[in-house]
Amino acid sequence: MIKRLMAVLLSLLLIFGAVHMIAHADFGDYGGDSDFGGGDFDWGGNDYDWGDDDDDDDDNDGNYFIGGSGGSGGADSSGSSILGGVILLAIIIFIIYRNSKKKGGSAAVMPGAQATDPSTLRAVAEYLALDPQFSEAEFREKLSNMYVQFQNAWQSKDLLPLRPYLTDAFYNKCDRQLDAYRKNKQTNRVERISVLGVDLVGWKQEADTDVMVARLRTRIVDYVTDDATGNVVRGSSTAEKFMEYEWDLVRSSGRTTDTATGTTVQSCPHCGAPIDVNHTAVCEYCGSVLTTDTFDWAVREIKGLSQRTAG
Repeated sequence: MIKRLMAVLLSLLLIFGAVHMIAHADFGDYGGDSDFGGGDFDWGGNDYDWGDDDDDDDDNDGNYFIGGSGGSGGADSSGSSILGGVILLAIIIFIIYRNSKKKGGSAAVMPGAQATDPSTLRAVAEYLALDPQFSEAEFREKLSNMYVQFQNAWQSKDLLPLRPYLTDAFYNKCDRQLDAYRKNKQTNRVERISVLGVDLVGWKQEADTDVMVARLRTRIVDYVTDDATGNVVRGSSTAEKFMEYEWDLVRSSGRTTDTATGTTVQSCPHCGAPIDVNHTAVCEYCGSVLTTDTFDWAVREIKGLSQRTAG
């Protein structure tokens, strides 16, 4: 009976968009407070900016919260009341269901993002025709290292060191999400990070851009603390989360892998000075912010595909 109620409530929440109220965490807010996976709805935070995105002209920003209203009039008030009632009922049912889970029931499952269909991509081996020096093993190792760097930067609430590895749009989106922690004086702690596997699904070309799609399987401990007291305000400091993500990485078509050095050395597009985009996000000569999507691979998007919590 409880499972049926949970299914009905989940459908209503998806319709109203209230699923965004679920607390997210880890880099980019892809992890949640419930396990998820196997759905077509992306609740991993890719298109959600905590309701205060200054670049979004939607007058309904923030209406996912109880009592929120995007304007005046009976229809808006009625919609908010209905939504508030649905959410309140969902919370009650979830508490009951969580208690039954602790007594031996199965875990609650929320829908994750839809993975890219591999049949829409070309085999990674075919990419060697464009870039003979491309190494799948080295690329997987690079992504593994980047994942750890991303989580550490997220915990420190400073994404500037990651600036060369993210596209402009994705960097700005993640930084806006991180602003919620800065404003609330909270820290999302990500510990015991382990990358369990990295697979390259395939690649494609979009206009003048090469796109590489990868899957990452990781284990983390993920929780939020209050900066003043150090108390845990969300999540668990002991429970391990087993995450699966899909990463989209891009670079300008025609670029090839440089194996001469372990770094990517190019000229600043603004002043022409030599720069090492693997070691700095800012040109030390002219102060321009640098990205690697025109030099090397940069992350364009991350999806949270599945999550399983243990402990």
